[in-house]
Amino acid sequence: MSKWKLYWVASDGLEDCFVVAKNSKSAAKIEKDMNGFDSDELSVTRIMDIPDQYEDIANEKFREWSKKHHCNQHLDQETLVAWPYYAGDWLLEALGVRYRIIKEKKEILINDTVITDESIYPIGIKAMKQIAELTGEKFPYSENVSYEGMRAVIDQMLGICITTIHKIENLLTNSFVFAVGNKKYADYTISSATELWKEKFTFGRLINLIKERYIIDETIDNALQLFLIQRNKIAHGLTKDDRFDIDTIWGQKEIIGYIALFLRNAWVLEEVVESAYIVTIGVGFSIMKKEEVTDSDLIKSIEQYENDPYVREKVALFSEVFKVKD
Repeated sequence: MSKWKLYWVASDGLEDCFVVAKNSKSAAKIEKDMNGFDSDELSVTRIMDIPDQYEDIANEKFREWSKKHHCNQHLDQETLVAWPYYAGDWLLEALGVRYRIIKEKKEILINDTVITDESIYPIGIKAMKQIAELTGEKFPYSENVSYEGMRAVIDQMLGICITTIHKIENLLTNSFVFAVGNKKYADYTISSATELWKEKFTFGRLINLIKERYIIDETIDNALQLFLIQRNKIAHGLTKDDRFDIDTIWGQKEIIGYIALFLRNAWVLEEVVESAYIVTIGVGFSIMKKEEVTDSDLIKSIEQYENDPYVREKVALFSEVFKVKD
């Protein structure tokens, strides 16, 4: 395990900087002592471990600087140590720091982490690894993936995105019973409403129809709105955006991070809309009078459906997310 770590210490947006320290408390202390910030004014984020060989280089550079500028003369200059302290430009360059300007704002990339004035977020393989840890084998992550083959990985992941989008849309379309029922839709049958959606309604309109009848859990409602935004961006030119320029390594890493965020959110929604579809089937079964059903196999399937633990679990999920308006 490396002795020293690189931290990003954010304060007022002007003094934000990289600090080399052994822990976050030590990193914060450097900025507090140098610029007078209080602890509650600082945010410290660990970026990466620093390879051990850079410690000797840092110490040598610091000792040479002290001699050249006649500093620390009252100390044994041969035993001076450079860290904990701010990270020098030479170290950041050695660690692979890159810079760019997007919409007149400076952004920093290091160790598959993007740092902006507003946020710090993972991209590239780091983003892939994080979502793989959350979703297991569902996400196409490999320890051996390299950026030489990243275009192929992006193509694979975009395919998964499109498949996921279609699945969510299809499940909601076939659960359209939950979007009708208000008086102004009294003339609609489920099938006619579904056909109308396929012909004229946008996905956003479908969600609005559902919200006219149901109060949706706030977290899921926010997830739906994020899904709408990201779905449209993926479908209409994600790779053409300056931030996601597929012809640059940084852009490819950003695409991976964006897709990872999209899928993490979409897979949560997939569980929810599947619950709506299952409840739709249950509603269909409930309005069938068993005494009018002569097919014994169908009667059996209805009973099995109602007693299926998976169905019960999905019905419970639906009840948590969707509340009928009075």
